Amino acid sequence: MSALGEFSPDGPVKNTGLVGPGSNTGQKGQPARDRQHAVTVDFLTVVFNRDRLEAARKLNLRYLLQWIFGLDPRDVFMGQVHAKRWQFYRSSAPIIDANGELVGRFGCEGNGDTMCVSLSGAACRYIRNWRHVEVNLRLVGARVTRCDIAYDDYDGVLGTVRDHEAQARANMSDTGGCLLFGSGPGAPPKTRFMDDHGNGDGSTLYVGGKGHKQLCIYEKGKQLGVCESPWVRYEARLYGKHAELPLEMLTHPMRYLRGSYAYMDRLLATVGQGVATAVKISKRTVEATAEAMVRWAHRQVGPTLHCLREALGDQFGDFVVNHLAREGLPSRFKRACKAADLPAYVRETLIKREIPCPL
Repeated sequence: MSALGEFSPDGPVKNTGLVGPGSNTGQKGQPARDRQHAVTVDFLTVVFNRDRLEAARKLNLRYLLQWIFGLDPRDVFMGQVHAKRWQFYRSSAPIIDANGELVGRFGCEGNGDTMCVSLSGAACRYIRNWRHVEVNLRLVGARVTRCDIAYDDYDGVLGTVRDHEAQARANMSDTGGCLLFGSGPGAPPKTRFMDDHGNGDGSTLYVGGKGHKQLCIYEKGKQLGVCESPWVRYEARLYGKHAELPLEMLTHPMRYLRGSYAYMDRLLATVGQGVATAVKISKRTVEATAEAMVRWAHRQVGPTLHCLREALGDQFGDFVVNHLAREGLPSRFKRACKAADLPAYVRETLIKREIPCPL
């Protein structure tokens, strides 16, 4: 058994070359049967030893994110360190993206000689070369304490969340655990279902619990505001409190997502190799968010715009530009992609799709 225990891909998942992408770098891999699939690291927390960082000459906090994670400071940068407690650290600093959004935290002082960097999915999307990250983390003896791995089934070909919930409900044990996700001699994990009761916000199936290993299967498209979206996300949240999380999972995320539960191994066995790119995920997120934005505008300001158009006629366009439009991004888009890329993504979405608007 590996140090990772239950998380190891060496159990149910065989390294046959068809398990998943050879890397999580956004580079081209073998053709997938369905090019709509992507698997990524969606959250990462790493603990560093201060002395090891200093020995590797990477202790300068101004360049830490760039040196270790390859993050361009124009995209993601660390703010000022202040005496503000975060986790077990006395001092911390925000990690901010180019849109001014908080996408992570840095902590130091008060927890031995360690320092910590935590990056959200919005920050992880800016990382272009996960092999570079793995090598650097190994060089400084860093330890991963949490890693979320997400698989996006944009077209819902692997089933709906309710399909998986129905299977889980049909395989409950006498002790309350779910046999569908169980493996080995231990007690099967417990499941929990959060139902949106048809309101369109999206439902979620939880397997396991926080702090060790948790699988979340949820309706990502609906979460972004498109009530009929088939987009389902499978997200394994792996914690290093009770087991060692290997750095290899950063470059072979599909293997560890499949290795999280036997059910995931069976479910994703049909996927083959996929291509994980930050650009694809950003575009898909913008597509869903743009649809939701148009629906919101139709519902909230549609009558107002109609009235102005009727009143102003040919002057309507100039009036909108001069008196209604203002600089900035809608808050719903701020973590979707770079601000500079947003107009092109939205334009592509609106031109290529006929977005239905509810009456």
